[in-house]
Amino acid sequence: MNHLLTVADAVATHARLSPHKLGARDARRSLTFAHWNERASRLANGLCALGLEPGDRVALLAYNCVEWMEIYVALARAGLVAVPINFRLAAPEIAYIAQHSEARAFIVQDELIERVEPIRGELGGVHPRGWITFGTDVPAGWQAYEALIAGAGAAWEGAVVKPSDPCALMYTSGTTGRPKGAIRSHEGNTLIALATALEMGFTREDKALLVMPMCHANSLYFSHTFVHLGATCVIDERKSFDPEALLQTLSREKVTFTSLVPTHYIMMLGLPQATKEKYDVGAVEKLMISSAPARKETKLAILKHFRNGRLYELYGSTEAGWVTL
Repeated sequence: MNHLLTVADAVATHARLSPHKLGARDARRSLTFAHWNERASRLANGLCALGLEPGDRVALLAYNCVEWMEIYVALARAGLVAVPINFRLAAPEIAYIAQHSEARAFIVQDELIERVEPIRGELGGVHPRGWITFGTDVPAGWQAYEALIAGAGAAWEGAVVKPSDPCALMYTSGTTGRPKGAIRSHEGNTLIALATALEMGFTREDKALLVMPMCHANSLYFSHTFVHLGATCVIDERKSFDPEALLQTLSREKVTFTSLVPTHYIMMLGLPQATKEKYDVGAVEKLMISSAPARKETKLAILKHFRNGRLYELYGSTEAGWVTL
């Protein structure tokens, strides 16, 4: 193989082959592959018009939402490097990552601006016009995300991004000290996506429910897998886990795959039997359990409830991606 597609290349390909197919959605809005591709190109053009150049880092702070999907693709198209930041971090921790990564722009959901405002003075590396927000409110000193998209061209005419170029700077949790940045390349992420699809038997007919934070490697890698296949990603945008709402979404959307941690499964299985029986989860074919050890009894209970599902257990790292499946 001489050329591995980036995630931006994949969206462009599916926009040409299946323009009207649903690519990604949350509870607020949906993106066909054609619409997704256009918005990603506009955002890429808008960011470059601000003065950003290939290789520049862009810090991202948001709850789960469909904007993550178009931002990841736009940054990949422009050759910019995503720096996803955990929305659970406090202001000093956010400042450290933004400084250490040498972020030149910062895209923040409006609900989290109050976390960033106190540290703006410490982030002198951010371009003066690189403070971008999406949502309802646009405070003074911030650029509106939607205005940036609307004001840019729909056709991408920038530089060609190489598979070996960096696409993300993922920070570890910092368990034993300061978080450490792990550089991920486009070809590295694409190879993980292809390996995941082959190992787990995913196809373009699958539909994934992404519950884990979109700033986390789990959702990043699984979302890329489904994008490369031309499958559909549904983003769970709830700020806290709701086990009955999860079952409802799995049933309503006819989801075929989701990835959860053991606590999620335990909360869901702990619902009253009458509640669980209200939702048909027969479409679910594959389930992932990861990020913490799970008891045998928990695994057996998962398989009993999801009668058509296979359960996979995964261990990995920010630096290496998947390690053991």
